[in-house]
Amino acid sequence: MLCCLIAVASAAGVQADEGLSVVLFPLQSHWLSEPLANATTQALGERLADAGHAVTEVTAESSVVQLAISEGWLSSKSVESGRLQSQRLPLGVAIGADGVLYGEIVEREGEVEARLTVESIVARKDTMVVTTAESRSDIDEMAAELAVAVVARLTPEFRAEVGLDAAGMQAGAMERYAAGAQALSEGMYREAVLEFDAALLGEPRNLDYLRAAAKAREALGDYDGAVIRMRSLAAVSPSDAEIALQLGEAALLAGDAKLAQSAFLSAAEQLGNDARVVEGLALSARVLGQPERAQEYYQLLVPMIPELTDAPEWLPEMLAMAEESVRLSATAPDDLPRLLGALYLTEGRTADGIAALLRYHEGEERPSYENGRYYRMAMALDAESEAVARAAQEVFSVQALGQITADEASEEMDRIHDRSDTLATLVECMTVSPVLDPAHRYRVLAYNLLNQSNFESLLYLRTRDAERQRRAELLRAAFRKSREQAQTLMADLLASEPAA
Repeated sequence: MLCCLIAVASAAGVQADEGLSVVLFPLQSHWLSEPLANATTQALGERLADAGHAVTEVTAESSVVQLAISEGWLSSKSVESGRLQSQRLPLGVAIGADGVLYGEIVEREGEVEARLTVESIVARKDTMVVTTAESRSDIDEMAAELAVAVVARLTPEFRAEVGLDAAGMQAGAMERYAAGAQALSEGMYREAVLEFDAALLGEPRNLDYLRAAAKAREALGDYDGAVIRMRSLAAVSPSDAEIALQLGEAALLAGDAKLAQSAFLSAAEQLGNDARVVEGLALSARVLGQPERAQEYYQLLVPMIPELTDAPEWLPEMLAMAEESVRLSATAPDDLPRLLGALYLTEGRTADGIAALLRYHEGEERPSYENGRYYRMAMALDAESEAVARAAQEVFSVQALGQITADEASEEMDRIHDRSDTLATLVECMTVSPVLDPAHRYRVLAYNLLNQSNFESLLYLRTRDAERQRRAELLRAAFRKSREQAQTLMADLLASEPAA
C-alpha cells in the first residue's frame, strides 16, 4: 500500500549532505516548446538522480498516481481534468517525499528559460529557481544545460531557505502536527491524516506524531494504516507497555488477532493482570476461535471490574461465546448496564437483559441507542412480548381443561402482567435516534396494549366479567398489529437510511 511508504520515508531530519526525495512534475510549455519541455523534464530527473537525489516523476498515468487515487490520497476528477499538479502536497506526502519540483519552459529570441518552483512538503515553503540557456538547434543540449543549472542551485543554503534542511523539516513537522491536532478535534479525519503523515516525514520516530497518526487513521477507518504506525511506534519504544497495548487494540480493529495477541502478551509482561490487557487477550482468543481460552481470560476480567461484582456466574462463558464482542474495561461504569443489557437480550437472556436496562434507566438522562443495537434488542423484546401474549392465552387454556384452579390461574396471570408491565416500562424509558423514532412509537403503543390486555385478563379472572375478557382479546389483537407495524416501519427506515 502507498501509505506504507510513509513509515520508511527517507525525508526525516535530512542533512545538508544527504540527497532529497523529490516529486518531479512534467514541465509545462507552449505547444511549440513541448519537445524541449519534455527533454528538460527527462534531463532534470537524470541529473537529480546523478546528484544522489531520489526522484519520482509523475504523470496522470503513473502507477504511483493511480495507487494514490485508489487509496484516497488524490481526487480522480482533478487528475482527469489535468490538475494533478494542484494536488502535489497530498501526493508528495503519500510518496514520502521531501519536496516537489514543477514549472515551465519559456522560449524567447536567442534563449530559453526554465522557471521551476521548489516546494517543501513538510515546511510548506517554496521558492523560484530560474535558469537560462542559449537557443540552439540541439534540444537535448539545451535541456541538459538547464537541468545542470537547476540541480546546481540545490545548495545547503538554498535547502535551508526553502525548509529542506534538518531544522526546517523539524519546524515544519511541528506546524503540521498542530494542524493535524486541530483537524482531528474538528472531525476532519482525512485532513488530520494528511497533516500527521506530513509531520512524520519530518520526524518519523517522534512518538507523539506516530501516536497521533495512528489515532487519525483509526478515526478514518483505516485500521491497517493505524497498525503500520503503531508498529513503528512499538519499534521506536519496544519497552513501553502502553504502546504495546495500543498496538494490540489497533491490530484487533484491523482483524489481525495474532498480532493483537502477541502485543497484549508483551504488555502483560509489564502490566500484569491489567483489565485492558486481560480483555485484549480474551478478545484475541475469541477471534482466533479459542473460546475456552477466552472464557479463562473473562473469568479473570469480570472480578476486576467493581460494577460486575454481582454479575451472573455464566457471564464469562457468555462473553466468550457471544456473537457480539463488548469492551467492558473501556466502558464507563454508568453505561455498563446498558451494554450488558443489550448483550443479554441478543443472547437470549431476556429477563436479565430487561433488568439490566431498567437499572440503566434509573438515571435521568440517557443517550439514544445506536440503530443497529436497537434493532437487535427490539427483535428480542418483540419475542418476549409474543411469549408473554401466548403465556396469557395458555393460562385460560389449561384452566378450561381443569389443569389449574381459578386461584392458580389468577396468580399466574399476575406474574404475566408483571412481565408485560416491565416491558412497557422499559420501552417508555428508551430513547432512540430520530431515524427509528416513528417505529419506536408503535412499539411503545404495542407493549402498552399488551399490558392493558393482561390487566383486563387478570380482572376477568377476579370478577368473571365477560366484558373484561372480550376487551383483553381485542387489545391483544391490537398489540400484534401495532408490533407488526413497528417491525415493518423499522425495516423500511433502516433500509432508507443513508450509508455512513
